Amino acid sequence: MVGIEEILARLQEAARNPLLAAQEAKAQGKKAVGCVPYFAPMELVHAAGMHPVELWGGGSITGAAGSYYPAFYCSLLFTLMERALDGTYDDLDAVIVPTTCDGLRNLEENWKFARPEANIIDFVQPMARTTRESHDYLTWQVRQVATRLEEISGARITERALRASIAAYNEQRAAMRRFSEVAAQHVDIITPQLRQAVYASARSLSVEEHTRLVSRLNDLLESRPVYETPHLKVVLTGILVDSLPLLEELERNGIVVVGDLTVAESARYAADVPGRIDPFESLAQAWADVQGVSVALDPKKLRGPMIANLVRERGADGVIDCVVKFCEEEEFDVPVLQQQMAAEHIPLLVLEVESQDVASEQASTRIQAFAEMLDMVR
Repeated sequence: MVGIEEILARLQEAARNPLLAAQEAKAQGKKAVGCVPYFAPMELVHAAGMHPVELWGGGSITGAAGSYYPAFYCSLLFTLMERALDGTYDDLDAVIVPTTCDGLRNLEENWKFARPEANIIDFVQPMARTTRESHDYLTWQVRQVATRLEEISGARITERALRASIAAYNEQRAAMRRFSEVAAQHVDIITPQLRQAVYASARSLSVEEHTRLVSRLNDLLESRPVYETPHLKVVLTGILVDSLPLLEELERNGIVVVGDLTVAESARYAADVPGRIDPFESLAQAWADVQGVSVALDPKKLRGPMIANLVRERGADGVIDCVVKFCEEEEFDVPVLQQQMAAEHIPLLVLEVESQDVASEQASTRIQAFAEMLDMVR
């Protein structure tokens, strides 16, 4: 029977080679569709009988994207554009581009201009997320994306097929919420890098395989005694924490991750897509149900209280906010989050990160100082 090491090896492979599963699916005769962040409706792709893969850019910046973006745009957009230009995404049959910020709106048009042969599908998510009008508009948008996907796949997305896809992704969401809890109790096995791999692999593996592997991993971890760690425990927040050197720096300083409120990780799985008579409306409602992240309008600023509750629940010593450099949504949230954490007497470290596999010397020094400070006040 497959054990913990084998499961983690498969998940790591998928995390480090994000297009591998899409290539495998295409070799089996399936079409593959890229889904740019944030919260693209992967259920629609699945219901159309195609393989969805979430695209987060990453890799080196050669400067080619500088013809389309000024230097002060975030590295997520830069690297997505770089990978579009260098042909990394050429084998994808289509790419869905949500438009939750100005940069993503530009990405859609820049990609179309730079690669006119690419099949780019825009998905406009309204900023005002809780009104009846925004719900009706987004439901219409979901149906528009479904129509485009039907044209590409040659198969109709029926309500029955979409309900089945929503159920499959809700099962994955439940498995990942369980993983977040179980991993926090077994940080001797689930290191920060391995924890990230479990989340990152969901972007590329089929939902069925990923859910099966994570559910089995949860069972195996739960069969072991809870590990009472002597290490410092933190909760991560931000959009993306994918830098392996940065995660390695946490490990080097005796820091383990016991939870997160990160767009690319736990925030994706926090709430199920609700059950409705019309499954297209269900997918529209899911956007309104997103809470506690900078990329979804949050007038009540619930992110801080949600993080504070998670810190108390997991017995964390502090919070690390990984802010994507030049991301306005993230940077606007920093002063609010600092005030909220100070009011709760929760130590907070704010780090600027980029969508690249690097960790700056400054980040390393600040992580070391944060660890020393947490150790003193523990």
